[in-house]
This record gives sequence, C-alpha cells and structure tokens, in this order.
Amino acid sequence: MIQAETDVARFFELYAKKTREDNDPALVSQFTDPFVSADPHGTRCVRIEDFAAALPKRKLLFDRLGCKPAVLLSLHETQLDKRYVLAKTTWRFDFARENSGELEQVLADSTFLVDTGQEEFKIVMYMAHQDVMQVLRDRGILRD
Repeated sequence: MIQAETDVARFFELYAKKTREDNDPALVSQFTDPFVSADPHGTRCVRIEDFAAALPKRKLLFDRLGCKPAVLLSLHETQLDKRYVLAKTTWRFDFARENSGELEQVLADSTFLVDTGQEEFKIVMYMAHQDVMQVLRDRGILRD
C-alpha cells in the first residue's frame, strides 16, 4: 500500500478503496467521459456508460477466479504541466488457487493521465502495460 503524501496519491488511495469496496458508481466518477484506454492490443475511446457496464462483469470473472481485492503497491508521479500528471502504478492481484487455496500473486503495471485542473481530479487516459487476461491464461488461473 502506498503512503498518500500528495493530492494525486490521495486520489489513487481513494481509487483503490472504491475498487476494494466494489463502489462502481464512485469509481466511474473518477474518469472523464469519454476517456482513452490503451493496452498491448491498441487504443480506444471508452464511453463512461460502457465502462460502467463492464465493471460488474469483470468483478464477477475475478471473483470466480478467486481474486482478492487489488492492492496498489507503487505510484510514481510525473507533473507534465500545471494541469496534468502522469501516474505510473503497480497493482498486486492475489488469486486463490482452486485445488490448494494457495494465493498466487499477479502484478500489473498501468499508467494513468490525470487531469488535476478541477477540484475533482479525473482520469483522462488509462494504459494497461500487460494483457492481464493473457497473463492469467499463461499462469493457468484463467481457462477458456
């Protein structure tokens, strides 16, 4: 868990809390409409209602796979200008293995572009550095 010493760190601490609590409406409110999503497969513009609809499906899948709430391990901020901050993060996902119940850790790196120009900060871009679903397949956690 990170130490929330900056406004951006407090923003991500709240983001992690909303994720742990499955507070989808509050989590969705931290993004602009639309926002940019990027991953190893490409880039797309995501409408907030589509994002909101996808969150419960992802939660169901991760619950089925025995995933514990994600933990924010690290946050590195780069102030780009007076308004925008680039936030590089590392998250830990713990999956309980079906047969043994042992926890298997999966680390995921992501980068966010955060608009800090308003009273409420907003994520305008989210980039996943790995294809998490492929990582889960490769580790035998997710089976098609």
